[in-house]
Amino acid sequence: MFQLRQLKIFVAAVETLSFTQAAKRVHLSQPSVTEQVRALEESVGHALFIRQNNRLQLTAAGEKLAIRARELLAMADDAYREVRDNVDNPGGTIRVVAPQTLCTSVLLPQLLHFAGMHSDTQVAVQERNSVATAQAVIDGTADLGLVHGWPAQDANLRAEVIARDMPVVVLPSGHPLSQTARISPDALAAFPLIVTMEGCRYREYLEALLQDASVRPRIRGTADSVPALMQMVAAGLGVSILPRMALDPAATAARVQWRPLSTGGEGLPICLLTLHRAPTRQVAAFIDMIRLAATASDEPMPAIDMQHGAGRIAIAK
Repeated sequence: MFQLRQLKIFVAAVETLSFTQAAKRVHLSQPSVTEQVRALEESVGHALFIRQNNRLQLTAAGEKLAIRARELLAMADDAYREVRDNVDNPGGTIRVVAPQTLCTSVLLPQLLHFAGMHSDTQVAVQERNSVATAQAVIDGTADLGLVHGWPAQDANLRAEVIARDMPVVVLPSGHPLSQTARISPDALAAFPLIVTMEGCRYREYLEALLQDASVRPRIRGTADSVPALMQMVAAGLGVSILPRMALDPAATAARVQWRPLSTGGEGLPICLLTLHRAPTRQVAAFIDMIRLAATASDEPMPAIDMQHGAGRIAIAK
C-alpha cells in the first residue's frame, strides 16, 4: 500500500516531469525521489512514467494515479486542517495572500469587517508578489489569494475573475491634466512617465495600454514598488498609470490625484486564486464577501482603521 509521502513525491514528479526538479520541490535528494517512485510503481504493479533522455512522460496508469493522488492529498490536508482548527481554534483560521496593493485596497478592509462579524475566527495576511501569491495557494500556506492579471497555469490552481480593474492616470497635485475628466493615452505624450520595474505586472499593463498611442511618453523614472512610485509622482517627477485598485485610498488623497484613462479595453482582471477543492465554512464565507467587494472596483474602498478590530489579524511581509 502506498503512503501519502510517496504520493506527494509522485505529484511533484508529475508536475515537473523531472526527478531532479521534483527533488528540489520536496526537499529530497534525486536518488531518494527515484527510489520512492520506483517503490510506488512496485506497489501499484504498473510503470507510472516513461523515462526518456532525462525527461519523464506519464503512462496511462500514471495519468490515472495522478488524478487520484491529488484528490487523496487534498482530502488529507482538509482532514488535518479541520481537526487542527476545531481543537486549537473552534472558529477556524483564514489565511490570505496578495500583493501589497490588493492587500491594502481589498483584503484588509474586508478582513477587518469579517473579523468584526466572526469574533472567534483568526485571520492571517501574507504580502507577496503575484508569483509568490500563486505559489502560496498551491503550497497550501494560504487558503486564497488575489492577483492582478492571470497567474501561470497550474493543474492545482483555480483562477476566477471576480472583477475588472480599470486604468487610471496618477498625477501630482495641481497637474494640468487634473482638470480633465478622462485622459486619453495621446494626452500623456507631453509628460514624463514613472513606471514600475520591468517584469512587474503593472509595467506590462502600462505598456499594453500605450502600445497604440501615436507618441509614446518618455520614461523618466522607475520604482520597485507602488508606494515608491507614488512618492516620485507626488514629488513632480512625472505621471503614471496604474489599475484603480492598486491605489491606497488613505495615502493617495493627500499626495496625488488620479483621473480615469480613456481606453477601449475591459480592464485588468482581478483573479481569486484557490485550490480545486471545497473551502472550509469560514473561508467560503470570506470568499463570498471578497466577491461582493471586488465587483465595486470602480468605487473607492474604505480607508483602513488599524486601531479597531485588528487584534486577530496577523500580517506577514
